[in-house]
Amino acid sequence: MAHLSDRKTSLLLFTLLLAIYLLSSSFRIDSGDGETMFKVADSLANGRGFAIPVNPETADRYGPGGRLEPLETFQGGDGYGAWGKDGKYYAKYGLGWSLLAAPLCFLGRQVTPFMHGFTSEYVARAAVMTLNPILTACTAVLLYLLGRRFYSQRIALNLAIIFSFGTVAWYYARSAFSEPLVTLLILLSILLIYKSNYVLAGAALGFALLTRQTVIFLVIPILVWVSWDLFRTCTTRKAWQVLGLFMFVLIGQAAVFGYNYYRFGDVFNYGYLTAQWDTNFLLGLSSILFSPGKGLFLFSPVLLLGVLGFFVRPRQDIGWLVLILFISFLVPHAFYSDWGGGGGWGSRLLLPVIPLLLLPAGAVIRDWQEGRFTRFLLIGIFSISIFIQVLGVSVNWTRHLQRVYESSSNPEQYYRRVHYVWQDSPIPGQVQSLREVVSIYRDPRSQAGLLDMVKTERDSGKPDWQVAAQYRLSLNLPDFWWIYRGFLHTR
Repeated sequence: MAHLSDRKTSLLLFTLLLAIYLLSSSFRIDSGDGETMFKVADSLANGRGFAIPVNPETADRYGPGGRLEPLETFQGGDGYGAWGKDGKYYAKYGLGWSLLAAPLCFLGRQVTPFMHGFTSEYVARAAVMTLNPILTACTAVLLYLLGRRFYSQRIALNLAIIFSFGTVAWYYARSAFSEPLVTLLILLSILLIYKSNYVLAGAALGFALLTRQTVIFLVIPILVWVSWDLFRTCTTRKAWQVLGLFMFVLIGQAAVFGYNYYRFGDVFNYGYLTAQWDTNFLLGLSSILFSPGKGLFLFSPVLLLGVLGFFVRPRQDIGWLVLILFISFLVPHAFYSDWGGGGGWGSRLLLPVIPLLLLPAGAVIRDWQEGRFTRFLLIGIFSISIFIQVLGVSVNWTRHLQRVYESSSNPEQYYRRVHYVWQDSPIPGQVQSLREVVSIYRDPRSQAGLLDMVKTERDSGKPDWQVAAQYRLSLNLPDFWWIYRGFLHTR
């Protein structure tokens, strides 16, 4: 693509990535976080405001580390939100992702009459599940454009493709988590700052805060970076633009406080009832980076090239910026009780810094592609990283987790096995699960049982029977929408 302009390359890259992401999607909301944010989006789309319906917990449950969370902890809710000052139930998550998902939800319900054989609940969720593929494809384009400031077109394109398929970004492109949006907004703000478009950069950072409050650990270093640059090269015009950046960041934070006050009557109440920041720092740090169950560098080995790239940075400023942002985001999350990010593939909470960590890897790729051995090493690292992501996207990893849980004596042992024992890590577990579901899919004798699953849910008469049926199918089939479609459409 060396002969194409950056604009045409960006368009082709976006189109290719979006097509692959959509093809490899399940269109299935795969987490309680996502289901809750979908409820907010659906409520907004139907003009019901921010409050959501809730199915209260009915028994004690176990949280991060296998800790017991007594029923009274949830105060009559489900753990994904809290009761507001007006007696209604509100999600504990930031508002940004749901705001973008609301139009897609509305559109899904409007086109349901034309989707013969599919329920409104299924179509609305499927429509919302196109959001993160779009956001992640856009993020890859932004990484390409940012990479072009320091590298050749070929190297920048390699970085974008590595991010897209060699890191956990692929898994979260097909999820309903808010991290893909935060990742895009942080990368967009940095690119805009380099282009001296400070006002829009401030708007991006402000919306990132509205999406997830913990992004403050990235926003503050970025503001310090901009302030230092202003101090070095101060002009009146630039000072006013930087002031605009700060104003939009403050507006974003004010919106967060306003949303908290609207829901709970307290600007500092986010609705989290069980979150704690009490993990031993060294344990949290080593776990979030290297544990068999969640380790950043185990689930995305290609990021090791980024670490190596700190020693051969293309430019000193971007290298230091990446290092400071990575550390400032990593350290607080190492203290977090749920440092692994709950259900998900690899370290979800660190997704916003993954494209940044890849930037220094461009220098390694530039230097290593000339040697035969180092080029072979690059191909090997990238191939392993892709293989790990394929495992993540090809089968519902709940199948493996359930297998480990059923063979554990208690929740604490289950947690330790999944996170710290290699044999019980999701990576080898997914290999086994993939073999099993492919065998089920190819076995003609299993078709009747799978259809019975769907029939059971359909006969329940519930409006979301296809959603429930799809989840049951996902535990027994490769996790792609085009496989489910034939079963769910069967009459």
